[in-house]
Amino acid sequence: MAIPLREVDRIQPAVVPVAHEAESPWRRRIIVALAIVAICALGIILFSGGFPSSLTVDSAKPFNAFDDWVIENQNTNPLFVDFLVPLRHGVNAVFNGLVTALARMTWLGVVVTAAAIAGVLAGWRMAILAAVGFLAMGVLGLWEASLETLALMLFAVTISLAIGIPVGIYAGRHPAVERVLRPVLDAMQTIPAFSYLVPVVLLFSIGTTPALIATVLFALPPSIRLTSLGIRLVPESALEVGRSFGTTTRQLLGKIQLPFAKPSIMLGVNQTIMMALGIVVIASAVGFRGLGREVLDGLENQDVGTALAGGLAIVALAIVLDRVTYAWSKRDDTKRGAPVHLFGRDFPRWVVWVGAIALAAIAIGVGRQVLRQQDFPDAWVVGIARPVNDVVDAITRTIGGATGALSDFIVRYLLDPIRNLLDGLPWWLLCGGAGVLAWRVSRSIGLGILSFLLLATIGVLGMWADATDTLSQVIVAVAVSVALAIPIGIWSARNDTVQRMLKPILDVMQTLPQFVYLVPVIALFHVGRVPGVIAALVYALPPGIRLTDAGIRQVPTETVEAAEAFGATPNQILRKVQLPLARPSILLGVNQTIMMVLSVVIIAGLVGGGGLGYRVVVGLNHDPGAGMVAGICILLLAIVIDRVTQALGQGPGMASSRTRTVGWSFGPARWRAAAAEEGVSETPTEEPGKGEG
Repeated sequence: MAIPLREVDRIQPAVVPVAHEAESPWRRRIIVALAIVAICALGIILFSGGFPSSLTVDSAKPFNAFDDWVIENQNTNPLFVDFLVPLRHGVNAVFNGLVTALARMTWLGVVVTAAAIAGVLAGWRMAILAAVGFLAMGVLGLWEASLETLALMLFAVTISLAIGIPVGIYAGRHPAVERVLRPVLDAMQTIPAFSYLVPVVLLFSIGTTPALIATVLFALPPSIRLTSLGIRLVPESALEVGRSFGTTTRQLLGKIQLPFAKPSIMLGVNQTIMMALGIVVIASAVGFRGLGREVLDGLENQDVGTALAGGLAIVALAIVLDRVTYAWSKRDDTKRGAPVHLFGRDFPRWVVWVGAIALAAIAIGVGRQVLRQQDFPDAWVVGIARPVNDVVDAITRTIGGATGALSDFIVRYLLDPIRNLLDGLPWWLLCGGAGVLAWRVSRSIGLGILSFLLLATIGVLGMWADATDTLSQVIVAVAVSVALAIPIGIWSARNDTVQRMLKPILDVMQTLPQFVYLVPVIALFHVGRVPGVIAALVYALPPGIRLTDAGIRQVPTETVEAAEAFGATPNQILRKVQLPLARPSILLGVNQTIMMVLSVVIIAGLVGGGGLGYRVVVGLNHDPGAGMVAGICILLLAIVIDRVTQALGQGPGMASSRTRTVGWSFGPARWRAAAAEEGVSETPTEEPGKGEG
């Protein structure tokens, strides 16, 4: 008889684990890509491309009617008689008064005053830089134009800061206000600078007033955002200590919050100044004089020498304003009344200020009573227009064939095919593709629907062909910029020497206004779409390089060491560890690159770049309705591009995240890289339960 096995004697079948190799994502990606290509091909074959004219509306008509109404009623309607016209006269009077005051200070007084202010605020090195920069503007023969630009800068920045800092303080102390302001500021920062000129021209025609108002609107967001950020980043422990001593709300602000927030507020001052300078230069398109007019006249007349002289003067002013205000924001003045160290001795701050004022007064007196020369001495002016034009002619004769061939290649094999492809696609296919892409990267149905509707609205407004022309230029410039920026950023992150060499170059590149980049490119490629594309890709390189560098350097050291301990090679560490962890920063750099490219491509409409930018230029000069519609379409296109690329960088499900990098895409600013390098986020880290949700 068989004896049954005991429970312990029963043999259990061994479970052999089966290793399943992860499926490569490339198979799925290739299938998706082939499906997209098949759908596009089918759409092109079965349906006509472009946007049907039957769905478009004459959207320019109401704006032109409004412009006609303004012309007819500006001398009778109370809105103009009692408000807008006095405002325009007041702005012109203040501006002319500032220009007259600067001129009466004499050239010597202005140079010494600028140097004295820079020295007190940022140190003696910045004083020397300020003196050299202002002298350079005179040596170039553009002293009067420089004073006009400086006067409007002072006027606009004063108004911007007078509005921006109090609003930022209020928003920083009231989260509900900050939540309301955030989408407004997002929209204001998404619009390229050029588009701000269109609506104000409808109300104020051309001249100084629209330039001032557009400058104030464009320069407001950084001062509000960075002031609010500084207030919200004040440590909660410091606030609790202040409350425990019975401080009032006003004392808490004055004694704790503002001192802690000072670096952020001063960075906002720096960015307000630099963004104001960028649009003041562009404001030459609406009749404002100054340095921008010199550059624009040179570009329109194919006079590269004159344009370069104006561009160099703008660069000199930009570098002085940027370096002085940036150094001022970095100074450690936490102790009120801290002495100033000069010539090996410590002086009370009030003594230094009195000395600077006395020095400026003496220089003004010498200029008016001794030298008796208000304008910059003609004997010191160096005319560079003719020599530069001769050099440009020589270069053109030497490499003109090569640059012409490159230009033809870009147009024939890149710009035209992409534009034709976008034009050949049915409108619903292109809009639907954008909607699907937005949903895919964000997992937000709302963002997908919004992207579809915004692009379709561009077609309804009658700007479909111009939008696809602009988009083709953006695609080419972004592709080349990213292909250059990411490898250079990786190289910089892995080599400290390369980073030190690149830093001053990138600083200068981020200091220059967008308009200036067109000057050297026009010298080689003449007018058209190609100069705009090349200027855009050069202008957009710094954020891509810096954010790639910052992302790789911010990978935790212990993570890299763990990979090294397992025997990973440097290339394996880069591909398997550093690049995946740096992906958010790199994609943020791509977002910034795209938005900066868009801003320059729009400005390139001034030199025949075509697309929506050219429509804005035509609108400013001849057809305000079409210009206004083009400006609206630029905003719609920018919103779609910005939101989709932001969602791509944040990852699925994070499209509506409240965290947003402080740095933005417009303006010749260093803050984009500074924010990335310091890991600054616009939304501070808060204790659980105390955040906004």
